[in-house]
Amino acid sequence: MPSLSSSSSSLDVDKSKDAVVLPVKVRPSSISSTDDDDRSTEDADDKADDVAMFLKEDDHSKKPKPTTPESKPKPTSVIKLFRFATKFDIFLCLLGSVCSIAAGVIIPAMTIIFSSLVQALINYNMWIAEGKVDQAYDLLKRESRHYCLWFFILGLIMWVVSYGVNICWSVAAENQGLRIREMYYASIMRQDIGWFDTIETGELTTRITNDVNLVQDGISEKFGFILMNVVSFLTGFIIAFVKAWDVAFICLCVLPFMIATVAFMGRSIAKWTTFAQDHTASSGGVADEVLGSIRTVMAFNGQQRELERYQEKIHDAYLFGKKKGFVLGAGIGFIQFSIFVMYCVGFNFGIWRIYKGVRIPQEVLNAIFALLIGGFRLGGTAPQLSALSTAQGCAAKVFAVIDRVSPINPLDKETGKKVSKVSGKITFVDVHFNYPKRPDVPVLKGFNLDILPGQKIALVGESGCGKSTTVGLIERFYDPAQGQVRIDDIDTKDYNIGSLRHRIGIVTQEPVLFSTSIKQNIKWGAIDADNPEPTDEDVIEAAKAANAHEFISQLPDGYDTLVGEGGALLSGGQKQRIAIARAIIRNPDILLLDEATSALDTASERLVQDALDKLSTDRTTISIAHRLSTIRNCDQIYVVREGIVSENGTHDELVLRGGEYAAMVRAQELRQVVRAAQLNEDGQGIAGSDDDEAEVRELIAKELKEQALDLKATTQASKQSVSKSLVYSNGKKSLQESNDYYLLWRLIMQYRGSMKALVPGAISAVIDGAVMPCFALVYSRLLISLSNPDPEQMKRDATKYACIFLVFAFVDLFAMFGRAGLFHIAGESLTRKIRYETFRKYLTFEPGYYDDESNGVGMLTARLATEAEDVNRFVGTVLSTFTSTMATIVAAMVVAFNYDWRLTLIMIGTWPIQMFAQYQQALTVRGASFKTKKAYERSGQSAAESIRNIKTVATLRREETFIRSFNEHNRIPHTSSVKGSFVTSFGFGFSQACNLFVNAVIFYAGCRFIINGWITMPQMTNVLMASTFSVMAIGMLAQFSTMISKGAVAARGIYLTLERKSLIDGLDPDGSTSEKFNGNASFDNVKFSYPIRPDTKILKDISFEAISGKSVALVGASGSGKSTSILLTQRLYDVNSGNVAVENIDVRDWNIMALRENMAIVGQEPILFNYTIGENIAYGKPGATQKEIEEAAREANIFNFVRNLPDGFNTSVGQKGGRLSGGQKQRVAIARALVRKPKLLLLDEATAALDSRSEKIVQKVLDKAAKERTTLTVAHRLSTIQDCDMIVVFKNGRIVERGTHDELLAQKGDYYLLVQQQSLQVAH
Repeated sequence: MPSLSSSSSSLDVDKSKDAVVLPVKVRPSSISSTDDDDRSTEDADDKADDVAMFLKEDDHSKKPKPTTPESKPKPTSVIKLFRFATKFDIFLCLLGSVCSIAAGVIIPAMTIIFSSLVQALINYNMWIAEGKVDQAYDLLKRESRHYCLWFFILGLIMWVVSYGVNICWSVAAENQGLRIREMYYASIMRQDIGWFDTIETGELTTRITNDVNLVQDGISEKFGFILMNVVSFLTGFIIAFVKAWDVAFICLCVLPFMIATVAFMGRSIAKWTTFAQDHTASSGGVADEVLGSIRTVMAFNGQQRELERYQEKIHDAYLFGKKKGFVLGAGIGFIQFSIFVMYCVGFNFGIWRIYKGVRIPQEVLNAIFALLIGGFRLGGTAPQLSALSTAQGCAAKVFAVIDRVSPINPLDKETGKKVSKVSGKITFVDVHFNYPKRPDVPVLKGFNLDILPGQKIALVGESGCGKSTTVGLIERFYDPAQGQVRIDDIDTKDYNIGSLRHRIGIVTQEPVLFSTSIKQNIKWGAIDADNPEPTDEDVIEAAKAANAHEFISQLPDGYDTLVGEGGALLSGGQKQRIAIARAIIRNPDILLLDEATSALDTASERLVQDALDKLSTDRTTISIAHRLSTIRNCDQIYVVREGIVSENGTHDELVLRGGEYAAMVRAQELRQVVRAAQLNEDGQGIAGSDDDEAEVRELIAKELKEQALDLKATTQASKQSVSKSLVYSNGKKSLQESNDYYLLWRLIMQYRGSMKALVPGAISAVIDGAVMPCFALVYSRLLISLSNPDPEQMKRDATKYACIFLVFAFVDLFAMFGRAGLFHIAGESLTRKIRYETFRKYLTFEPGYYDDESNGVGMLTARLATEAEDVNRFVGTVLSTFTSTMATIVAAMVVAFNYDWRLTLIMIGTWPIQMFAQYQQALTVRGASFKTKKAYERSGQSAAESIRNIKTVATLRREETFIRSFNEHNRIPHTSSVKGSFVTSFGFGFSQACNLFVNAVIFYAGCRFIINGWITMPQMTNVLMASTFSVMAIGMLAQFSTMISKGAVAARGIYLTLERKSLIDGLDPDGSTSEKFNGNASFDNVKFSYPIRPDTKILKDISFEAISGKSVALVGASGSGKSTSILLTQRLYDVNSGNVAVENIDVRDWNIMALRENMAIVGQEPILFNYTIGENIAYGKPGATQKEIEEAAREANIFNFVRNLPDGFNTSVGQKGGRLSGGQKQRVAIARALVRKPKLLLLDEATAALDSRSEKIVQKVLDKAAKERTTLTVAHRLSTIQDCDMIVVFKNGRIVERGTHDELLAQKGDYYLLVQQQSLQVAH
C-alpha cells in the first residue's frame, strides 16, 4: 500500500502524471471552482482575506529544514558547564579536585617504589652473579618488606582519596543536575505563549529527561576521573623530570600533538553531539504527537507512515552519532599512538644515556615507568572525555532556553501595575494583530470594541475570523501589533501579568483538567490556591453553583476522586461543570466563555448554561459561541468578520435587521415540522408553557442523577481494576524473574545483527587489550637487558626492545580506533534499532494500553529517550572497555603462566576480591537507578502535561504550582542518588586501592619465591608487569559501574515493552477481507467495558444495524455509549460479548488494516499532524493526487482559504494543527475523510466546531456524501441529523428508542425532550 513519506517534506503519493509533489508551492488559483451553485456561493463569500484566519508563525509555515552546522549554537565551554553550581557545590568540586589530584599523584608516585624495587632486583641479580649470595638475600628481604609496606600505605591513601573523588563529584553533579533541570523547567513555564507555538512538547520533555541527564553525566565523577588521569599523566612527567630531566624533555616532543588532538576531538564531539541531540529531541516531538493522537493514527492506518517519520529523525541522529564515533576513535587512536612513540623515543634516548654513563638504569626506569603509567591512565580517559564533550553539546540548547528572556513573563512579580480588583471595562482601540512570526498575515484589522463593566456580550462569526484571538489578547497571551487593549482604561501591557490574569476566569470548549483529584482541580482555580488555601466548604459551594455537587457526591471518594489524565474518567459535561466550578471559586471580575457548551449533550448543556448564567452575574462576560441559543440573552452581540466588527446589537435587533446574524440564526433552526408536530399535539409552541418547562427540568434532573449513579459504578470498578491493568502491562512472568544484567546481555545478543561495527570493534578491542600484556612482556625483557654488565650487549638488546614499541604504536592506533570508534558506532546503531522497535511496538498496542495512567504519553516519550541512550552508553563505553579488559586479563594470564604458575595463581586469586567490590558497587547503583528512572518518568509526565496544556496553566496562573510539583518529583531521585553515592564511592575507592594492594602482594611473594630459589628475576619481572597492567585494567571498570547499572535497568524497561503482546495489533497482516465493501455494519447484543475498568458496563446488550447506503444517527447524553460504538466499529477496542460485524464479518476476524481502510472518521476534536495542509488531507488517502486533495478541500469549504495562503497546500499546520482555528482544523479533518471516499463514514460531532455558515455548507456536503455510503453519526446538534434514515437514542449504555425524526417526535419520549431543549425560536 502506498505510504505518506515524510523524508523530503513531500507527499510521495504516486507515480502518476498528476500526483502531488510537495513542497513545490501549489497555488491553484486558476482552477475553476464553479462545480455547482453551492460551491459558487462558497467561493463568492470566501474572500482572499480569509488568510487572516490562518494562525501562527511564518518560519514554521514550511517543514523544518535539515539540520546544518551553521544553524546551531556553539557548544558550551567547560567552565560554563558549572555555571549553576552553588558555593557548596563549588566547595565539593574543589575538594573533589584536591582528591582527584591526590589520586592522580599516587599512581605515578607508585612508580618510584616500583623502580626502587626493580633496582633492588637488578642489584640482587648482580650480587648473585658476583657471588655475594648472603648480602643479596638480605638486601632483597629488607627492600621487599620496606617497599611493599609503602605499597599498602599508598593503597590506603588511594582508598580514601578515591572515595573523595567519587563522592564529591557525584554529589556536586547531582545538585547541579537537579538545579539545571528545575531552572530549565521554570524557564519553560515563564515563556510567552508565542514561543510555545514554535516548540513541540515532546522536544522539551526529551531535553528535560535526556539532555539534562547527559549534561549532569559530563560534570559528574567522570570529570573527576578526567582530572585524576590528566594529573597522573602530568605527574608522570614531573617525576620523569626529577629522575631524568633529559629523558623527560625528549618525551615532550609528542605532547603538543596530543594536546592538539584532545582539543580537536573535544570540539568535534561537542558539535556533532549538538546536532544529534537536536534530532533526538525532534524524534521525541514526533513520538509525543503520534502517541498523543494514537486513535487518529490507527483510524487512518497511519502507523507505518508515522513509523517512517520517526525513523527519519532517529536515522539523522544516528548519522551525527556515527560522525562522533569516527572522531572519537581517530582521536583516541592517535593519542595512544603518540604515547607509544613517546615510549620508543624516551627509551632509546635513555638507553643511550645509560650507555654513555650519564644515567643509571634506575633513573631511566623510574622516568619511563612514570610516563608509562601516566600514559596508560590518560588512554583510559577516552570515555570520560566523550561524556564531557557530549555534555558541552547538550548544554547548548538547554542553557539557551534557561537564558531566554520572555517578552511576556507570567512569573515576573515586580513589573507592572498590580490590582486586587478590576471593574471589567474592556476596550479594543483600533487593534491590529498578527501572530509574531507571521507579520504578513493580519488576523485583526482595526478591531474596535467597548464593553462596559458588568456587561454580557457575545462574539459570533465564522471560524477563524478572530474571535478567540481577542480572548488571547485580553489575557495578554500576545500583544497587539498596533492599537491598544485596555482594561479599566489601562493598557494591558502596563499591568502585572500575574495580577491581571488572576482577575480573569475562562471556560473553553475543551476544558482541561489535570491528573489529580476533583477537589484539587477546583482549588487550582482560586487566585491563590496556597495562601490561604480554599477550604472544602469553598470547593463545595463552587461545585453547587456549577451544578456539579450532585454527581460529585455520588462518587465513592467524592471530591477526592481522581479524574485521570486530561479528565479521562469523566464525561464531557462533568468535566465542563468542574471547569466552571474552577472559574467560580476564583470569583473573577472578567469571565471569558469560549464555546463553553458546544461539546455538551442537551441535558448537560442546560445545567452548564444555568451555571454559566449564575457565574456571569455582576461581572463582565464575553461569550464566544456558535450555538446562538446560548447567547441570545446577552446585552450586546458582535458579529466579527475578517478581523473587524461588522454588526452589533441585541439578539432581537440583529434578527430584525436581517443581516449576517439573522442568517446564522436561520441556519440553526430545526425543521418546521418539529413545531408543527408540537402544535398538532397541544396547540402550543415547543417551549411555550411553564408546565413544559417544569417537565423538562424534572426529566433532566432524573437523567443526570442516573448518569451520576452510573459514574459511581464506573469509578468503583476503575479502582478495583487498576492493579489488574498494571499487572497486564508489566509483561511475562519469566521476564520478572530474569536478572537485569542477563536482560542487558540478551538485548545485545538479540540485536547484534544491527551492530555490524561490533565484530570489527570487538576484534580491535581484543587487540588493544592484548597490547598492554605484550608490551609488559617486552618491557620486562628490556628491564632485564639493562642489568647486563656488558654495555655493548645491553645497548643492542635494550634498543631492539625499545624499537618494538613503535610496532605497538601502529597496532594500537588502529586497535583503539576500532575499540573506541566502532563500539560507539555500534552503540548508536543499537540505539536507533531499539528506539525504532520500541516505537513500532507502541504503535501496535491497542488504545486500552494508553488508558493506563502508568503509560502516559510523557512517560513513554521519556522512556524512548532515556532507555535506548543508557544501553548506548553501555555498548559504546562499557562493553568496549570490558572486552579490552578481558583480553588484557587473558593475555596477562598467558604471559604470567608461561613464566611461573605459582605467582600467577596468587595474582589470579586477588581478582575476585576486586571484582566482588565492583559487583556490590554496581548492585547499589542499580537499585538507585531503578528508583531514579521511575521518578524521572513521573516528573517527565508532569512536565509534559503542563507544557501540553500551557494555555490553561497560564490562565489559572498555576505556573508556580507545577514548578513546585515538578521539583518535588525530582527531589526523590536526587535524594536517592546522593545516598547511593556514599555506598558506591566506598566500592570505587577500594577498587582503585586494589591496584596497589595486589602489587604489594605480588612483589612480596615474588621476592620470597626468588629467595627460596623457586623462580628467577626475569620470571618474577614478567609476572609482575602482567599483574600490574591487568589489575589496572580491572580497576578502570569501576569507573563504569553507573553505566552498567543504568543499562541493566533500561534493558528491563525495554523488554517490558517489546515482550508485551498487543490485544489488537494494528499492523497485523492476518485476517479476512470482503470482496466487495458496501458499508454494512451491525451490532448484535454487544456488551462492552473499557479494559482499564473491566467491571463497568459501558454498553449493555445493544443491537442495531446500519444498512449499506443508509445514514444512522446516535444521540443521547454524554457518556451513554455513542462514541464507544464508533470506536468498536473501527475495532479500536473489542467487545466483551456479542459481536460487531462489518459486511457480515466479525470485526475481530477482519484484516484490521483492510477494515479501517474502508472507513473514515471525523471527530469532534480533530487531530491534525505536523505536516502541511496538503499532507494532512492526503493522510486519509496515501497516493491522493493534487486534484483529489483540492476536490476534497472544496467539498469541506476550505479550498479558498488554503489557496490564498502564501504557501497554499504546502503550508504547515503546526503541532496538532495549532496554527489553524478550531473550525479550520475541523474542515481539514473533513477533507481528510472525504478524500478517502469511504464506504463507511463515521462522524462524531463532526460539525460541532463550525460556524453556522460553514456548518450549513459542510452539512450539505456530508448529506450528499451520505447518499453514496453508509454513515454513522454522533451528534448533539439535532438539526444536523434530522434527515437521517434512522435515529438511535442511547441512555446509560442502552438503546431506548429508534426511528426517524418525525416518528420519535410523535413518541414524546427521550428524543422529544432533546429536541425541545434545542429549539431556537426566531421572530421574523
